[in-house]
Amino acid sequence: MAFKFPRISFPLFERNLKGDSFYQVNQYANWGSLGESNIMMAENHPILTPAILFISKLFSQGEFYIENKITQEKTYDHWLLDLLQKPNYYQTGLDFLENLSFMQIAAGKAVVWKRSTTGMSEPTTLYLLNPELIEYSDDFTTKLSKVNENNAIKNKMIIYDRDGENEQIPFKDLLFFYDLPNGLHTENMFENRSRLDGLKQTLVNTKDSLLAKNIILKTNGKELITGNKNTAGTFPLSDKEKEDAENLFFSNYGTGAGRKRGLLTKADLKWQSLHIALRDLGLDESVKVDGNLIYTALHIPKDILSLEAKKTTYNNFKESMVSYIQNEIQATMDAVAAVFQPLIQDKNLRLVGSYMHLPIMQFILLEKYEGLVKKGNALEALRKAGLPDEIALEECGYDKGIKLKELQQPQNNTGNGSQEGSKREIQKLLESQANGEGKAKIIGQQSIN
Repeated sequence: MAFKFPRISFPLFERNLKGDSFYQVNQYANWGSLGESNIMMAENHPILTPAILFISKLFSQGEFYIENKITQEKTYDHWLLDLLQKPNYYQTGLDFLENLSFMQIAAGKAVVWKRSTTGMSEPTTLYLLNPELIEYSDDFTTKLSKVNENNAIKNKMIIYDRDGENEQIPFKDLLFFYDLPNGLHTENMFENRSRLDGLKQTLVNTKDSLLAKNIILKTNGKELITGNKNTAGTFPLSDKEKEDAENLFFSNYGTGAGRKRGLLTKADLKWQSLHIALRDLGLDESVKVDGNLIYTALHIPKDILSLEAKKTTYNNFKESMVSYIQNEIQATMDAVAAVFQPLIQDKNLRLVGSYMHLPIMQFILLEKYEGLVKKGNALEALRKAGLPDEIALEECGYDKGIKLKELQQPQNNTGNGSQEGSKREIQKLLESQANGEGKAKIIGQQSIN
């Protein structure tokens, strides 16, 4: 095995007053340097780390099932579902999905190694790899003109360097999950950037602000005593003189025994307190601004996570949470399911990940039921107004081929009166919708549509 130099981040050079020079290499704890690994940064940041964990834990709550594309029948008995439930010896299904989401955000992509037992076509274990430890051979290319049967990418190998052990893995056994578009800044279509690249300076500033606050807190309460310029001609007290004077001024009994809050000397001294008011530095406000930038980059609404310490109503939190799951978490889940989809040989089956089983998502069902009631009332009103059933069904979004029961007209009204009553019902329905009575939330409208 050939010797391989370790990965080196940007070295940090320092020189002290004596002229000694120091170099710090791979010092990930030193946040003054921008040479940090994105994964290291995601694991050791006071704001970013809990934010990514919040997303990852929410993502891992997804429920997988297999759906028949033709019959729409759902099943929970499938080998792929069992594999996702127990991907390997070291992780549960929840741990695997949580780590996959964490890695996808931190590194910009997640890479899964699907291993199969000899003689079996279906994978038996899934391992999550560190994308920063994957190396490609010199002849590895993904140019579109090179993708053919004679030079198939799937037949190439990658080198995975973990703890100094270079392990070759067939490229066809890898699954890639991207957070940002791949292949935009390099000819390798399997490389991409991370959203943390644009946040790196903000992340460093946040960490440095907290370190500065800690330094200020440690200096508070300290005092600085120096001599004035005109004290050069004075002489200090001898040890005996100082001891005698201290015995006169300082008590040596009771609760104050041994405590000295003064200094005896012949010199003219200057006293200065090192106390600094934190509010004058604005460190907390700076951290809040940087934290909100981090949450914005992660697409987390302020009603869900915020550093402003402002109260939010339950309805705002509920709607923001449902919208976040629908538009962000569900989209990521659909992309993950699409990557696992080729593992299923039957083309009529589809892997689906859903969050409708979560308690917060029951809000969607309530909005859906409310919409169904309104559609039914609108259909009834249109039929009473005299519209043909086909037109009424089409206007209300139903299939025109549905056979409806005959509409029963009130016996105490004439035909004209019945039509007038139906018109009044339609007008009342439109007015109630215009006034906002029973108005569906935005989230509900999206789910209904």
